[in-house]
Amino acid sequence: MSEAEKAIKEYAEIYAEALTDEVEFARKILDFNPFPYQEEFLRDRSQFIVACCGRQVGKTTLTAIKALHYALSQDSTRVLIVSAGLRQSMILFDKILEFIDAALPAKVLTTNKNRTQAKFANGSEIVALPCGHDGAKLRGYTSDLAIVDEANFMPPIVIDSVIRPTTITRTDARIIMISTPWTRDHPFYDALTKPDLGFKAYTWPSSINPLITKEKLEVERKTIGEYDFNREYNATFLDDQFSYFPSKLILSCTDDYTLNDPSRIQSTPNGQYYVGIDFGKHVDHSAIAIVQEQKDPFLRLVYLQEFPLETPYTTVIETVRKLQAAYKFRGGRLDQTGVGEAPYEEIRKFAPTIQGIKFTAPLEENILSKLLLKMENHEVTIPREPQRLLTQLTQQRCEPTQSGNLKFSHPPGTHDDLAWAFALSVYAYRGSLAWMGMVLGVPHQN
Repeated sequence: MSEAEKAIKEYAEIYAEALTDEVEFARKILDFNPFPYQEEFLRDRSQFIVACCGRQVGKTTLTAIKALHYALSQDSTRVLIVSAGLRQSMILFDKILEFIDAALPAKVLTTNKNRTQAKFANGSEIVALPCGHDGAKLRGYTSDLAIVDEANFMPPIVIDSVIRPTTITRTDARIIMISTPWTRDHPFYDALTKPDLGFKAYTWPSSINPLITKEKLEVERKTIGEYDFNREYNATFLDDQFSYFPSKLILSCTDDYTLNDPSRIQSTPNGQYYVGIDFGKHVDHSAIAIVQEQKDPFLRLVYLQEFPLETPYTTVIETVRKLQAAYKFRGGRLDQTGVGEAPYEEIRKFAPTIQGIKFTAPLEENILSKLLLKMENHEVTIPREPQRLLTQLTQQRCEPTQSGNLKFSHPPGTHDDLAWAFALSVYAYRGSLAWMGMVLGVPHQN
């Protein structure tokens, strides 16, 4: 008798009963006791399910349980887990692997597993993949259950044209979309708000979790501000009406890749680089962004660093010094308005290509309008992580002034340091020979 057969015999009654009910499976096999709202979700066998979630409601744990139960209770099935980015897909799949290793029946019934796939003795498998910018990695797959994690951060075309077709050839195939809120102009929001699409919809603000007290939530509200709190904890879709950079536009410029690790600065990176530096200390953060010149798209964000509040200017200057030695910036822009004046005087000594600029209303509009234009032309790429940059871009508001210029702002309690550092790095490229070459139609020689 094989090890799997011995385990099945030993746990036969308990295991068989648990497989008929997702909540009992969670309790008796995985040692996880769900709250009532989680029980409802786990037992829901609707063909199409969508859940909009605040932080810490257990969405990663719940989807991992759903995936593992389905694979073990259904023979010869495939569960396809798709996430917006590689990091997110690894977080969810690591939770599945954690459950497999902790639950003896699941462990002995696993015939093969690695970082992105688990196969079981009943012929079923779970496969986890990031979607990429166009879903190319998913093409050719079929699935009996497709779980779309952080669905609202996924390009709409991937959901409509790639993920949904993976279930077409399978009888009674299911789709679960689960995400924190991001943008209304998206299949995730449609599934959540349009009953005729056939999705069973759930909305879970963080307050639904009994372990999260009102006092903790109030601390978070004061820490991150009302705007971010409503999106992150109240699971609320925020209005894009006054956003200078619409959420859908930002999402269209994202791709699944990792920024350079700030602690591992390359000694001789290839290519032409442009840096943007925004200084802050007590209220605002200091931030650095670096973009790399490429042929298609023209610019790619490759480095981003935000310093904690109260970081001495000398620390930021020394970081710029190391980055200059590594990347040999072709150009750069530094906000020398106010607190940036003194640091700029030091930086210009070792980085002469970095120019200081003093913000005025027309200049701010010029800087952000150039970034907006490049985004609309799909000439700039940013990673899906960190989402903090994406959030800061969506928070950028504008309104006309009596002078005819646009006045830019962000909601109280929020920050825009990463967004401005990024905008400055792109603006630095605007003033380069490469940019002028594109405008004049003259090829740029590196």
